[in-house]
Amino acid sequence: MTEAAVLESPKRPLELVDVELEGPHSGEVMVEIGATGVCHSDISVYDETLPNPFPVVLGHEGAGTVVEVGDGVTNVRPGDRVVLAWLAQCGVCFYCTHGQPALCEVAGGAMARGTLLDGTTRFRWKGKPVYHMAGLGTFSRRCVVSARAAVKVPDTLDIAAAALIGCGVLTGFGAAVNTADIRPGDTVAVVGCGGVGLNAVQGARISGASQIVAVDMHPERLELAEQFGATHTIEAGDEVIEKVREITSGRGADVALEVVGRQETIRDAIRMTRRGGQTILVGAGGSSVTVNVPAFTGIVMTEKTIRGSLYGSASTLRDVDLVCRLYESGLLKLDQLVSAKFKFEEVNEAVAYCASESGARAVILF
Repeated sequence: MTEAAVLESPKRPLELVDVELEGPHSGEVMVEIGATGVCHSDISVYDETLPNPFPVVLGHEGAGTVVEVGDGVTNVRPGDRVVLAWLAQCGVCFYCTHGQPALCEVAGGAMARGTLLDGTTRFRWKGKPVYHMAGLGTFSRRCVVSARAAVKVPDTLDIAAAALIGCGVLTGFGAAVNTADIRPGDTVAVVGCGGVGLNAVQGARISGASQIVAVDMHPERLELAEQFGATHTIEAGDEVIEKVREITSGRGADVALEVVGRQETIRDAIRMTRRGGQTILVGAGGSSVTVNVPAFTGIVMTEKTIRGSLYGSASTLRDVDLVCRLYESGLLKLDQLVSAKFKFEEVNEAVAYCASESGARAVILF
């Protein structure tokens, strides 16, 4: 048994209840969660913007300690501090062996089903399966996950900061560094400066961007963006595209990263991208959010590239290690991402904080 915050159906308060927790199968590990971030994707499952089966244990951005391992597990052992990755990349499928592990065929299916890799769950409640958000379910004191999702990190890493690596950091940092491949001297615009957007900002800074323009509707987030490396800030509004062009010598940004997932922000990100530049779509919008660009005048004549970035195009083993090394060197900020801390008993307050678009990231501590 373990205590978990169960969302029985959409838009209802999460219930703190004892659920059955089956032990790890072959290739799986049980983790005692030390901290979990609350990401906007949790809100999107909560309100059905993103599809997911119910009942579900939310949470896909966590860190903790391995307490039990299943047969065949060699990458971690009990006592290891781990970051949990919401794509348990297999390393052997077509995409993993062709340099696109974020598109892993094995992990992607499990994430969509809300199960572990074998298609089943380890949580049960009221005699029925309870699904794991993104194959994890970190709004619980303990959870069982694929061993491929557990990435060992130094014991010295603060547990709250470590939790954020698993989603917000890899997604935002990776969008700038991996997907966009920002180069020294590039001009970059980041539209949306929550937890993921702030990591896109610092990814651009670490990559050597000469100008980093942060765009958000919340002044407190723009102030945070400056701390993470933004050279200019713009409060979202009708004149945002003109303001970006003014900063970038009238051309627009070499790279615009959209980290919101709304129709109007996608439109603006494409328009503020210079001719021959890149628009990187990171935000998790619902199925009604679309890309509407004239094929010839919008793409062919401008030679713009519009790309999606799933999980920052990350290779989790490689990039978690890189992030930890950059943090230890002082180049990458983690502690400053934690803008509010909540007890597990305050999980609904933490969800409300995230939904209000306050600060950078709420973290639940166990």
